[in-house]
Amino acid sequence: MKRLSFSKTAGVMAASVTLLGFGIITPLAAQAGSMVMEAFTQAQRTAAEKVRAFGLVPDLEPHIPADLSQSQNPTAQDSDGGGRGIIGLSDDRTPMTSRSYPWSAIGRLQSPIDSTTITICSGTLVAPDIVLTNAHCVINPETSEIKPDITFHPNMIDGRVADPSHIAQAVDLIYGTDFYNDNRAPHPQDWAFVILDRPLGDTYGTLAWTSLSVGELVRNHRNQIITAGYSGDFPAEAPGRTAGVHLGCNVLGEVEGSLIHDCDTHPGSSGGPMITIINGEYRIVGINSAERTERATNPTTGEVIASQGIVNYGVKIQPIIDFIRQAQR
Repeated sequence: MKRLSFSKTAGVMAASVTLLGFGIITPLAAQAGSMVMEAFTQAQRTAAEKVRAFGLVPDLEPHIPADLSQSQNPTAQDSDGGGRGIIGLSDDRTPMTSRSYPWSAIGRLQSPIDSTTITICSGTLVAPDIVLTNAHCVINPETSEIKPDITFHPNMIDGRVADPSHIAQAVDLIYGTDFYNDNRAPHPQDWAFVILDRPLGDTYGTLAWTSLSVGELVRNHRNQIITAGYSGDFPAEAPGRTAGVHLGCNVLGEVEGSLIHDCDTHPGSSGGPMITIINGEYRIVGINSAERTERATNPTTGEVIASQGIVNYGVKIQPIIDFIRQAQR
């Protein structure tokens, strides 16, 4: 979790919750696969029809391609591991430069705001052509409108994917909320499935999920949670172009239906997986979604003196499973 020390200058303290999507300025001409979609062709289908059509089941199985290597280390062996973005006194993230499984299944989602700016989020392949992420990564919480031209860049490292032809376009969505009647943050239904135009999971692998109780996560998986995401502050020299991974953080409890955790995060990491190892398998046990920060401002100028991460939030897996089961009835 981000921890920043405060300036000794007197100031006003204010707490706020921030969704972890992020906007960055980038030359869109260099972003392959960002063609304008005329419409989401499946948008009028009911959620139940979509769940059945796309083969979503409560107990999806992971897929590890036979020719894909596996590694517990998110940093490639030939990487120097440098370039870490230090947040305040402590930042436990390391760059995700490995193209081995399970890191290969994690990628960056993006959508253009205008001709020079995109929003970025993170997501995980959970089926050959399905990415799990946050609803606010694909829906604008302020307008409840679907974001345009969403693309998924699998296992992006230093702004590049292994094969540019693997940059996939979103063709449909299934989401837990459109924030129309409730745009609070954190939101316990802040999850979404992004349906892609190509089966990337056949190449990059897929991760499965497991729903664990908060008590079990707290008691039995202490210092065992892993988060990964394309944060807007990391790496320091090229923010958002390589994912940051925090190995060995914790779920601390829950509040209003959302997990609370102490993993290092920053806007852009929204939608990234919260993972732990269960019976030798990497399993998604939550989705990183929001942070609560406290800011100190100069009472005279209103200038932000410093900010401190208080706690970070995640979406539980059980509401997603419940949704799929209900849709199958």
